[in-house]
Amino acid sequence: MHPEIFSIGPISIKSWGLMMALSVIIGLFISLKRAGKFGVAKDIVYDMIIVVVVSAIVGSRIFYVVFHLDEFRGNWLDIVNPFGSGGFGIAGLSMMGGVFLVVISVAVYSWIKKLSFPKVADVIAPAFLLGAGITRIGCFLNGCCFGRTTDGPCGVNFPEGAARSFLDYYVQAHPGEVITGLLPTQLLASVIGFALFFFVLWLERWRKFDGYTSWLVLGLYSIDRFFVDQFRAYETNQIIGRLGPLTFTVNEIVLLILFVFSLTMFIWSMRNHSRKKR
Repeated sequence: MHPEIFSIGPISIKSWGLMMALSVIIGLFISLKRAGKFGVAKDIVYDMIIVVVVSAIVGSRIFYVVFHLDEFRGNWLDIVNPFGSGGFGIAGLSMMGGVFLVVISVAVYSWIKKLSFPKVADVIAPAFLLGAGITRIGCFLNGCCFGRTTDGPCGVNFPEGAARSFLDYYVQAHPGEVITGLLPTQLLASVIGFALFFFVLWLERWRKFDGYTSWLVLGLYSIDRFFVDQFRAYETNQIIGRLGPLTFTVNEIVLLILFVFSLTMFIWSMRNHSRKKR
């Protein structure tokens, strides 16, 4: 666990931030390479990456703050204060808020620029899966987004931070259980993100309409995140219900909405394409 790579005075380079920056750079490179194939100008890709990054950070922060209001009561400035965590940066992001706002922002940007939203989204969509995989490595190094306790050989013992506190609290509350550590759900999410990236690129050989890739990415990511979340450790007040072995938080509600939306749009786009061919 290495949440901080190095620091210079009050400025510290965090592992999560570094992985995030790396995912943006690689995502930009991939999107620029794909732009010509889809007939999208490279200038549009540069603009779109800025829109995506800003929307992802703002959306993730808003989503986190809304469901952690008690953390900021009396210190509301910490919501936007980059020095509130002791170093430089914003601590406390919830990725689902970012995903939701990115979709909306890209659609609005495309509408303002009179671009085809599905076509532009197809250019950058695969990079999102790769970026998610890279960023989750940062989550592992940071010790956030950890999984439930386990007695298996894959258990990870984080030396400090929220993960360590959660594990210590659980062990004290369940003295009779044999616990080897916490499930590394960050690495599970990372592996799935990388796998889906290559899977989507392979599926693109059958792409026949604009929106094919973007709706596919959104739908697959919804399934991916829903699956990984079943192994994530969540505070009791974040769990809104259970259905058999499945755990539901607000994330799962958002994921279900995204899945239904992406499936609906995929089917509608496919049928619309078929009608135009007749």
